[in-house]
Amino acid sequence: PNTKIVLVGHSDAVGGLEGNIAISKQRAEAVRQRLISKYGIQKSRITAQGIAYLSPRASNQTPAGREQNRRVEAVVLQ
Repeated sequence: PNTKIVLVGHSDAVGGLEGNIAISKQRAEAVRQRLISKYGIQKSRITAQGIAYLSPRASNQTPAGREQNRRVEAVVLQ
């Protein structure tokens, strides 16, 4: 009931910071909308943010690494 979810969108390092912040936020917002519409999670319990390429999971030097960096992570707050 009091649990909140923060969806954090990530991107690869292709392009500039501002554009990647926007696309990573759009990615997180798409997941947010899906959780609300399909699973009925209250809007007030889920937020979406984008942090671009500031927290890579893999190297941005290879296509496979860039693919891994384009993701959304869920942070559950109690």
